This record gives sequence, C-alpha cells and structure tokens, in this order.
Amino acid sequence: MRMDTIRPDNGLLGTGRAAAKLILLGEHVVLYGRPAISLPVPDLGVTATAHRSGGNAARPDDTAVARTAIAAVCRYLRVPQADLAVAVDSDIPRERGLGSSAATAAAIIAAVADLSDRKLSDETLFTLVQESEALAHGNASGIDARTVISAVGPLWFQDGVVRPLPVADSEVRAVLVVADTGVAGSTRQAVALVRRRLAELGAEGEALLERAGQLSTGAAEDLRLGRFAELGRAMTAAQGILVRLGVSCPAVDGLVAAALAGGALGAKLSGGGLGGCVIALTTDAPAVRAALLAAGAQRCLEVPLGPVRT
Repeated sequence: MRMDTIRPDNGLLGTGRAAAKLILLGEHVVLYGRPAISLPVPDLGVTATAHRSGGNAARPDDTAVARTAIAAVCRYLRVPQADLAVAVDSDIPRERGLGSSAATAAAIIAAVADLSDRKLSDETLFTLVQESEALAHGNASGIDARTVISAVGPLWFQDGVVRPLPVADSEVRAVLVVADTGVAGSTRQAVALVRRRLAELGAEGEALLERAGQLSTGAAEDLRLGRFAELGRAMTAAQGILVRLGVSCPAVDGLVAAALAGGALGAKLSGGGLGGCVIALTTDAPAVRAALLAAGAQRCLEVPLGPVRT
C-alpha cells in the first residue's frame, strides 16, 4: 500500500493505492481454519483520489463496496462525507478473483485518510477494508484485505494472522503466469456452493479440508527451499480439491490442462472460482503463456514468485 499526499494549487487532494492479489493455495478452505498462501500483485492496482467538492459529491466508482468504504473511513475519522468526492482508477478486472473489491476499498480508505492528513495503522486499515469486504462477499476470511495492503509476498494466512514467507534465492527463476478465462466469477456464490458441498460430502469433505491444509504447509517449505517442482505438484493437487468442491468450470479446466501440456510445473484456479483466473507455475513463461493464449485465455500476466528474504 502506498499513501501519498498531493497539494495542488486548487486545494487538497488525498490519494491512496492498493495492489491486486493472488491466492497460491488455500482459497475457500481458509474459511474453515486451514492455512492459505497469497501474494500481492504490484503491477495491477487501484489508485483513488479524494477531495472536498464544496457541494454534492460525484463518485465515479459508485459501487456498494466504494460506498461502504467511504462511510467506514469517514465514521472512523469523524469527518463528514456529504461533499466528499472520490474517483477510482483501477487496472484490476472485476470478478476475476484478483481482489478488486478489497483493493478498491483499501485505496479509497487510504485516500480519504490522506485527505484528512491522517495515517492509519495497518490494523485499522485492515479492519476498515474488511468491513467493506464483508458486504461484497458475505463471510470474508480476511485474506484479500490483508494481501492488498501488503508490500511483500508471498504471505501465510491462517485464522486472521498473516506473516511473510521466505522464498529461496535460487538461480531458477520461477514465475506465475496468470491467465484470465474471460468468465466472471462470484466469490459469494462460490463460498455458498462450497459450504453446501462440504455438508453433502461429510467425512470426505473434512478429509479434503485436511489435505488442502497439508498442501499449503508443504508449499511454504517448498518456497523456502526453492523446490518449485514440488510446489507445482501441490498446486495441481489443490486444483483437484477445488474441482471436487465444485468451484472449477470448463473454462478453468481447459486453461489448467493447456498450461500443464505447455510445460507448467503446476496450475490451478486462483480466487473464488466459477470463472476468474488460472495461475500456472513455470520456469519457461513464454512457452506457458503461448499455450494459455492458444487455449483461449483473454490475457496473461507474469508475476515473479521471489525471492523474498526475511
């Protein structure tokens, strides 16, 4: 998260920025106490600006999340919102599992705080973003809110606690190729679907949750030791669990298959599912990117996985 203060000639302007996010492992199961690994995507983000209009405010990003974020931060700061004008510029496609709603809320909250000449603590910022996320997704784990305001990644997340994970400083350059299926997903619908599916599966559902947690735990060690082949296999295994939980779809399945056929070390959906994005781990990004685009991906983005030193 970057917070800047700009003082133009025509008055005060507050700005805030937040990054997109990816979930490497653990989406959905994180709502059931199992760990997840996420990372911010600095190349995709949201920038918000806020100023006092002196009259009725125009809010170009007039979504429920934006309105909730504005109300939450104004209430916390004890400042009026009647003449508050907010504009949002976002690179993050919506409904793709990339944390668009959380990043939008974070950027707006940071901009209003900046306008008020206040610097929010990370914990306060998280709490206010999470309030907006609860509106967008219902039962929000907090992983999106934590990740979009983070300056580092990958991150370990469990039961609301987040910590950075080290990535081996290896000669091997591991990259995540992020492919957009072009299909809008709905996290709220996916969360409800998984809840029903787990109830139907009974003991098998509990075993799937346990296995998913084990995959995340092993993946954290794989990152630390630079075992990217093992990490890739964990990702593909996690995709199998997500398929069983009912949140994959033909567009996702097709891109996962194409990535693996194109030489990816592993591939899976990232985020809520039912559409959205596929992530593929590879040491040959051009080949995997070409395979994904040939299979129908709308666009691709490369995200370096490391190293991150702690």
